[in-house]
Amino acid sequence: MKTYLLYGPKDLRLANKPVPNPEAGQVLVQIKFTGICGSDVHYFNHGFCGRFVPNRPFALGHEFSGIVKQLGSNVQGLSVGDEVAVDPSMPCGACNHCRSGHYNLCLSMKFFGSASCDPHIDGSMGQFVVVPSSNCHVLPKGIDLSKASLLEPLSVAMHAVRQVGDISGKSVLITGGGPIGQLILRVARAFGAYKVTVSDVSAYARDFALASGAIAAINPLDEHAWQSDNNFDVVFEASGVPSALANGLEVVRRGGAVVLVGTLPELFTLPGNLIMSKELKLHGSFRFAHVFQDAINMLASGQINLDGIVTDIFAFDDVPAAMQKALAKENVMKVQIAV
Repeated sequence: MKTYLLYGPKDLRLANKPVPNPEAGQVLVQIKFTGICGSDVHYFNHGFCGRFVPNRPFALGHEFSGIVKQLGSNVQGLSVGDEVAVDPSMPCGACNHCRSGHYNLCLSMKFFGSASCDPHIDGSMGQFVVVPSSNCHVLPKGIDLSKASLLEPLSVAMHAVRQVGDISGKSVLITGGGPIGQLILRVARAFGAYKVTVSDVSAYARDFALASGAIAAINPLDEHAWQSDNNFDVVFEASGVPSALANGLEVVRRGGAVVLVGTLPELFTLPGNLIMSKELKLHGSFRFAHVFQDAINMLASGQINLDGIVTDIFAFDDVPAAMQKALAKENVMKVQIAV
């Protein structure tokens, strides 16, 4: 099989590897679509993502769908030929975090296409991958394989929205109009937020948000942008930019909530006195837990619409060009690779 390995910043190399054989409880999945995530772009651009620093070449990719090609022993509920979406999370199931229901925080988490675990587990920027059968979700009618590879980022967005409980009737600001920000917009609307505003420096992202149901779209570089509304109930920071977080802390109402979703720099100045004096609730939102099947159900029922999120699809031979397109962020939302 062919797979792309990351050796360092902007250094992707095509390699040949044996097709893996599934063991007990595993299945071999032939990859059909892989989405390029913001974390993939971080790895590609910098050679690392936050605190996750690779110590060997590995394959990126954790937003993927495909077809079951081979079953290991003791696999139930799946058949060769099934079209599946794959949850890339593989927690230990035994630690305190897992047993308390917060398996996304598992210290022994294995995750496709990430240097967060050692040894790293190759992701979906290849032709095949072996997956635990329990991580495979057979697609219901109406969800094609391209949309199925959006279920992982949709789960990230849904987990973020759930950090603040019921948002029906709430006013929401999303700082960052990239793919996760746009998905948070659609989830927030589906969960009943009555007014959703998106902030982004890109006119393309702002127009995209307005077409997706945002009531307003703000350019944060406009000094007059924030004068019209500084009383949001909830702010979702999805840009990974410290100044965007600072803006959000300024315009959220007293007693409101701010959810950190984007990958921020390791060290930056945070206005602690503002958080204290406004009694703000500051939430982190990391990956997701207990939402993947809910995301499938809401997509299948039509409660959430993913139309238009995928703007560019590249062939497998063009993975380096796909990464460059995602990195450039010019007139693009979600970039996918068709294998």
